[in-house]
Amino acid sequence: MDRVLEYLLGAASFVPHGYCLLWRPDLVAMHVVSDAAIALAYFLIPGAILAFALRRDDITGEARQIAVLFSAFIVLCGITHLGGAVTLWYPAYGLEGMLKAVTAVVSLGTAVVTWRLMPRLVAWPSPRQMAEANRLLVAEIEARDAARRQLEEIRARLETEVAERTAELAQVKQLFEIATEGARMTVYAQDADLRYTWIHNPASGLVEAEVVGKRDEDLLPPEAAATSIRMKRRVLATGAPARFDLEVAEGGSSTWLQISVSPRLDDGRIVGIVCTATDITRPKRLEAMRSDLSTRLAQTVQRLDLALKSSGMLVFVQDTELRYAWANTADTPYGPLVGRSDFELLNEPERATLIAYKRRALASGEPQYCEAEVGPEGNRRWWDLHIEPTFTETGEVAGITCAAVDITERKHGERQMRLVMRELTHRSKNLLAVVQAIARQTAQQASTVAEFVTGFGQRLRSLAGAQDLLVAEDWGGVQLSDLIRNQVGHYMPEDEARVVIQGPVLRLPPEATQTIGLAMHELATNAAKYGALSNDDGKVEVTWRLDGEGEEESVVLEWRESGGPTVQQPTRRGFGRIVVERNVAVSLEADVKLDFDPAGVTARFRIPRRNLID
Repeated sequence: MDRVLEYLLGAASFVPHGYCLLWRPDLVAMHVVSDAAIALAYFLIPGAILAFALRRDDITGEARQIAVLFSAFIVLCGITHLGGAVTLWYPAYGLEGMLKAVTAVVSLGTAVVTWRLMPRLVAWPSPRQMAEANRLLVAEIEARDAARRQLEEIRARLETEVAERTAELAQVKQLFEIATEGARMTVYAQDADLRYTWIHNPASGLVEAEVVGKRDEDLLPPEAAATSIRMKRRVLATGAPARFDLEVAEGGSSTWLQISVSPRLDDGRIVGIVCTATDITRPKRLEAMRSDLSTRLAQTVQRLDLALKSSGMLVFVQDTELRYAWANTADTPYGPLVGRSDFELLNEPERATLIAYKRRALASGEPQYCEAEVGPEGNRRWWDLHIEPTFTETGEVAGITCAAVDITERKHGERQMRLVMRELTHRSKNLLAVVQAIARQTAQQASTVAEFVTGFGQRLRSLAGAQDLLVAEDWGGVQLSDLIRNQVGHYMPEDEARVVIQGPVLRLPPEATQTIGLAMHELATNAAKYGALSNDDGKVEVTWRLDGEGEEESVVLEWRESGGPTVQQPTRRGFGRIVVERNVAVSLEADVKLDFDPAGVTARFRIPRRNLID
């Protein structure tokens, strides 16, 4: 024991540490004060650490262990400094070494624990991070408080809305009941077996208890029940809503219901149907009446349209701006009328005339009548227009309705009649002049009254024959071949082959018909009296052809006799010769050659083609 104490407290061979400092007061004091101050600090620091650890209940486990280790390490460091101060006077170097050894062990242990816990220590938030986290935590708390206040406001609003919706629902329910009763509508539900599970406003005087639990076949006639069940099962099978009309026969009458069927779902599975049944008996009857009226109206309109088309009548409606709103046909000289106006379709002067009549009807409210020729160039038509104003329910003029009858043919007939009358007057005068000339010339050539009457009568018959042909053709001209046959026909022998009439088709105007007809009559009369038709062997050939082109084109007409008695040269210039030579030459600007060849008379006429065109 003595050895231990001697080892710890020093031996005679050691001297205090002050000797090393030569016991200089300044050095000794500096070491003592410094070691004492360091020791005091080392004792105060662990006290503060331990006090902090004890006051913080949240510091536990490894954190508290670290605080204890650091406190022990720092306290031991302070004790070593006190030991250093003691050895200045007492050579207790063994004790001092033991203290330093313990301090070294605790220090190393603290260092090992510190490095082992370094990742966790580094992960501890810094004061700035703690401040930021604290700020965020405060903000989150404030946000949660605000959200809580909003939730409270929303809950209050929801409670208000629920109260309002409850009141609205009650009102809607009341309106629903009133509407279904007023509209004669039944609403009901059926399960997958088509049993009624609920019904509102049942029809036919039934009550809910009499319907719930039953099926359609228990409540409806067989035919109606079969139709209803088929349609409802289709909805149950497909999940697609359906709507159909159902006729329910009741005695001698029928009730019509419009059934709307929708599937009723539970977790996506069809568990039944919801239906509405609306009584549409009245609309059905009205529809039947409307259909019948529409059919009869369509038939009437069809008859009217047929009558209008067959009569050539155009009926149309125009508004106050004279824009066409309706027309009974689109087949007009201007094409479809609807949507267009008179300002677009008509040209002057008829536009101003027609618009004036129509505006007069709009302004006065009185019907207007007029006739007008309208239409695009090349397709102008005459119309007889009857213009009637149309009125609204308040009596205001809303537009006009016009019936226009196509009178083009009548107008053309009237115009043609006027032309015919003028032409008839002109030709009557000409005919009277011709008759007067024939009478005068016949009288001059006749030696007796009987001879005058015979010659004058024959020439009048020739003239009348030409007139008959013109009348038969409506004074539109006569075929030359028909004219020659008409004039020669009075002298035609039994053997018609003795008379040859041949040439191209050529139509003569009225004036040329009279002139050439008289010439052919005189030649035929002469042939019958003195020429080829006076015996049984003579022959007459009448031919014509076209010669030349353009303005120089002419018709060459030849009368040639053969086989008759020998022709004697005439000793005087009779009326027949005047008609043949002079009349044709003057009237038709013809070149006439009359040859009294002993073998037979030949007459040749070259007439400019232009004089034979009407």
